[in-house]
Amino acid sequence: MKISSSILLIILSLCSTGIRAQPGAGIAVSNNKNNNLTIVYDISISSNNKKAGIEEAYNGGIKTVMLQNGKARIRLVSLMRIQSLYFFTKDSALTKVLITKESGKKKYKYQLSAADWKRHNAKYDSITYSLLDETKSVAGYTCKKAIITVPGENKEVIVYYSTELKPLDNYIEPLFAGIPGVVLQYVSETTNGNISFTASKISFEPVDENLLQEPTSDYVQKNYDAPVR
Repeated sequence: MKISSSILLIILSLCSTGIRAQPGAGIAVSNNKNNNLTIVYDISISSNNKKAGIEEAYNGGIKTVMLQNGKARIRLVSLMRIQSLYFFTKDSALTKVLITKESGKKKYKYQLSAADWKRHNAKYDSITYSLLDETKSVAGYTCKKAIITVPGENKEVIVYYSTELKPLDNYIEPLFAGIPGVVLQYVSETTNGNISFTASKISFEPVDENLLQEPTSDYVQKNYDAPVR
């Protein structure tokens, strides 16, 4: 299966019921898998194209990361489509990943094993990180700057991360596996312009468990080696 790497940058429209975190009110750095965390990112695209293109369908989209009790979900909502990634663990080890398409008349889901997910993200095994001293404030947190270089893609991703927040498990967003904190803003440069994700809401309130459960009804199960369209 050939899934676009943008699936990792899923767009969401989750009206977070949590509150905006106060500066410095981060999660204690620990291995407690029961920590609750919801981060909402606003998506902005700047394009070099004079005419509106497909990128306009993603401009103004939203991405949400939800974590609770060893489960995680990333949801991306845009005018183009709604998609999610679900992560399930047992004894702190990743067991399976679901990729779902939630919009349109036909809803479908793909199930990946931990090994499938690792192979799918193999291109990130060789990325390099440059950690810099530059800082800026994002969502009330002081963030440090880093530059990620992805071999073979001839592009850089500029990130700003907070060390006040507990780093996510590496399998959730493999691109950020080498970042010593939680990324609250990142900008990916493309040949046609830039796409940026900026945290606008952070909550430590419990997540509705229904949002983290595997979707079953009305979803067609597809094989992992089938193309995602």
